[in-house]
Amino acid sequence: MDTDTLLNFIVSAKKHTYASDSKGVKSSVPGSHEFNFRDGIMEYRDIYFGMASFNGIETVYSKGSPVWGMVYSGGVMDEAVDTDGIYKFLKQCLSLISMEAPFRGPKSYSDGIYLYDNDFSGDIFHFMGYEKIDDGENTLYELHYSGGEIL
Repeated sequence: MDTDTLLNFIVSAKKHTYASDSKGVKSSVPGSHEFNFRDGIMEYRDIYFGMASFNGIETVYSKGSPVWGMVYSGGVMDEAVDTDGIYKFLKQCLSLISMEAPFRGPKSYSDGIYLYDNDFSGDIFHFMGYEKIDDGENTLYELHYSGGEIL
């Protein structure tokens, strides 16, 4: 599979699943939430457990075989904060995913209330990163992620 095809598919899949207003699908894994996206021979599946604190895995399949994946773990730092507002802002950030960094959101973004920072290294074949949302004073949410090509 060529790199541009993979990049285009990952960006499209992520924009059409959790980052969108999609409610997901009935999960095949008990206790989890699941989002799926398909385009031709390619399929994307995002399965995660939890909400305020969560763990998950994203997998891209080509012709039914896994070719790319990402694992992640994170959540809100204090359940007393506006969890719904933080996740709404996070979806805005994730919808800004780019071909240059198709892992999560942009390097940084702000809506005046929340600040999003995404620090990552690597490329589509092998990467790791850390994203956080703060209010200018406190870290309200954080997530660690890593992944890459599956051979």
